[in-house]
Amino acid sequence: MTHPMIEVLHLPVSHIEALREAAAAAYPDECCGLLVGEGAAALTVTEVIPVLNVAETPERAFAIDPQKQFDVLRATRGTDRRVIGHYHSHPNGHAIPSARDLAMAHDPAAVWVVVGITAGGVSEMRAFVCPAGAPAFVEVPIDAG
Repeated sequence: MTHPMIEVLHLPVSHIEALREAAAAAYPDECCGLLVGEGAAALTVTEVIPVLNVAETPERAFAIDPQKQFDVLRATRGTDRRVIGHYHSHPNGHAIPSARDLAMAHDPAAVWVVVGITAGGVSEMRAFVCPAGAPAFVEVPIDAG
């Protein structure tokens, strides 16, 4: 199945604030969660769902609780909304996907929002996709409108 290239991520300001707050609350660990929304080439986030980071080393990695992911997938089944991706923070301040992130990028239709945070607060927030067969992530512009 081919997926349209995601050209823009519409991320309302209220959701940007929710991501900033989640990153700050989890610091110095990584936060993570699911992004629910709609669209194809232009994705719109309609809901941000925080999820417990169940990674063995949450200060260096994230793992979304599989039961929570299943619950959200089931809740959106039969609706116009779906899980369009997820978010996580990098407590090194850089919103750049890591090699570990790339190794976990199995869904070319999923958007990855990375929040860079330090002790001083959120430094940057960026969105990415990893097209099928691509050796690296491709940045997607965030529209905060």
